[in-house]
Amino acid sequence: MPFPLAHAAAVLPLMRRPFVPSALVAGAVAPDAVYLLPNDALAPDHTHEFLSVLWLDPLLALVLLAGFTLVVKRPLLALAPASLAARLPSPTEPFRLPTLPVLGWSVVSAVIGAFTHVLWDSFTHYKGYFVRHNWSFFTANVTADWDVNRVLQYVSTVGGCLVLTVWLYRWFRRTPPRVVVSADHVRPWVTYAVLAAFLLVGTVTAVARVWRAQGELVGEAAARLVLTGAASGCAAVLGSYVVLWHAVRMRRIRSGGAQVP
Repeated sequence: MPFPLAHAAAVLPLMRRPFVPSALVAGAVAPDAVYLLPNDALAPDHTHEFLSVLWLDPLLALVLLAGFTLVVKRPLLALAPASLAARLPSPTEPFRLPTLPVLGWSVVSAVIGAFTHVLWDSFTHYKGYFVRHNWSFFTANVTADWDVNRVLQYVSTVGGCLVLTVWLYRWFRRTPPRVVVSADHVRPWVTYAVLAAFLLVGTVTAVARVWRAQGELVGEAAARLVLTGAASGCAAVLGSYVVLWHAVRMRRIRSGGAQVP
C-alpha cells in the first residue's frame, strides 16, 4: 500500500463498542510496520500471511499502540491547531492503564484490523493470496509498466484516503469543541515550522531517492520511489519533533515550569 494509513478506512464501520478504535487502526496498519525496520529485519511477506493475523500482526499492532500512546500521542496532540485541539483529548490528560476487558477487546480489535489489511493486500500485492491464485488476471498488463494488481493498489489507496477524509470531516462537524488551555499546546509558530519541515524534508528525500535510482524511473517503480522517499523524510521529521518535545518537557518539569513546550 503506497499510503498505509489508507488501510484504516476498512475498520471505520467498527468504530464502536465493544471494539477499541485505536487498536483497530493499529491492527490495520501493523503489517506494513516492518517497512520501518532496518535491513529487512522482518520480511513483509511474513506479516502479510493470513496465519500472521492470529499472532504476529496483533503483536506488532499492540507494540505500535503502546509506543504511540506512551511516546507519540502527547506531542501530536500538542501540535494540533486550535479548532482541532478543541475536539481532541488534552495533551496533559494522565495515562491510565487499560482494564482487563479493554485489553482483551484491544487484542480482538487488533486481530480484526490486521485481517482487513491482509485481505485488502491479497488483491493488490503481487505476492497476495488471490493474486497468486488468479495470476493471469491480476498480473495482466493495463499499460506497459502497470499491471492489474498495481493499478488496484493505487486506486484503492486513493479510495481509502477519500473515505478517511469524509469520515474525519463528519467527525469534526459533529464533535462539540471544548475549552482549550493554551498552555497545553505548542505555540503556533512551532506547528508551522513542523509542517514546513514535513514538506521540505519529504520533498528532499523523495528527490534524493529518485536521483539515486537512475534507470529505474518507469511506471509504478517511479511512483513508489517518490512516495516511499517522502514517507521516510516525514517519519524522520516526526521522530525528531517527538524527541525534542519530550526533551523540552522534561527540562521544564525539572525547572518547575509548564509541562507542555
